[in-house]
Amino acid sequence: MIMALSNFTGPDYINDWTRDLDQRWPERGAISECVVKTLLSWSMHSDRKKMHILELGIGSGGLSEAMLATLDSDAVQSFIGIDINPALTRHTQARLRGTGHTHIRIENSDLKTLDWMEGLAPIDAAYTFQTLHDLGGQEALTAVYQQLFSLLTPGGLLVNADFVVPFSKDNPDKHRRFPAETHRALLTSLGFIEFKCEASMGKMACMSVVRP
Repeated sequence: MIMALSNFTGPDYINDWTRDLDQRWPERGAISECVVKTLLSWSMHSDRKKMHILELGIGSGGLSEAMLATLDSDAVQSFIGIDINPALTRHTQARLRGTGHTHIRIENSDLKTLDWMEGLAPIDAAYTFQTLHDLGGQEALTAVYQQLFSLLTPGGLLVNADFVVPFSKDNPDKHRRFPAETHRALLTSLGFIEFKCEASMGKMACMSVVRP
């Protein structure tokens, strides 16, 4: 049985939940590192300065912390993290205070609404990790991809790391974990270019595209 955050209690319940995720899917470590390396490589090759960075689905803040620790504080104009769970946003807000980055916004928002987009543009790079499959299907996934296209600056980067193999318990009439090829088709149909499957391991893959 997959354990949700609500299944955990105690003073360290968020970290217990995160450790459970890492035990269930040990590929999470390598895939999250791929997200950081992909964004870092893009920023160096595109010579981006003062970047506006967006993370969708910050969870317990581990990837946010790793990303900000890797990027020079002078290179980041702003970092915005979004999650639907208030406990996770509070946890991440506290976790990121020691990163040396000062322009950090952590917000509660539901990606199934349009409200999450308000006041975010322009974004130079957006990324998400083990999040978009929870939107519930291809229509909702496509909508978020389209919204990200509108937020990103020309030449901006989108990285999505998520499950690309369906689970046995998934509803066969409403798929929500799609192979990399489906992501490629959706993203290119919306106008994104340079699709790459940066890494694939276990049930997960790290995929990137550029907004022309």
